[in-house]
Amino acid sequence: MELRIVKFFNRLGRGTALDLLMRSVSYIPMLGIVWSLIALAIFFLDSQNGRQVFVAMVIAIGLHFIVTAGFLKICLERYFKRIRPYIAHSQEITPLGKLHRDSSFPSSHMSANLALLTVLVYFYPAILLVAVVWAVFTAFSRLHNGMHYPSDVLAGAILGVLYGVAGITYAQALVNLI
Repeated sequence: MELRIVKFFNRLGRGTALDLLMRSVSYIPMLGIVWSLIALAIFFLDSQNGRQVFVAMVIAIGLHFIVTAGFLKICLERYFKRIRPYIAHSQEITPLGKLHRDSSFPSSHMSANLALLTVLVYFYPAILLVAVVWAVFTAFSRLHNGMHYPSDVLAGAILGVLYGVAGITYAQALVNLI
């Protein structure tokens, strides 16, 4: 079932401007720059909550790198490496973008984005629609690009929300101490 879903999204809009958009949404250096600029803008422009939001974002993304990109990837690589769809089904899935070769489970892109989006939506509920659109674009890109199965994306999203909630919780405690 998951393979059918990946194949559907992988072929949807193939060869159109959608490919460029999905490649851009998944381009790690661009994501780093965009998220850094957002965090810095909040830090300097939001005099009421900026420090707390910034700290929450740093904690959330830090947890992502320690747990998802670090511990989970290392453990899963050793004991449960899930082959990416474009590798496991090379005749059926056309990859797009950077060809990652590590375990596809969980989606690190989803984890990082949802961690940061969770923090932003908590502090700025008015951006919920934009956050949902960004999350859907990220999820779609991981399937369209042939990098993940739906369960990889879902697991990454769940982890990201948990990191965001932890970031919010610990940032509130830290900012109150300072």
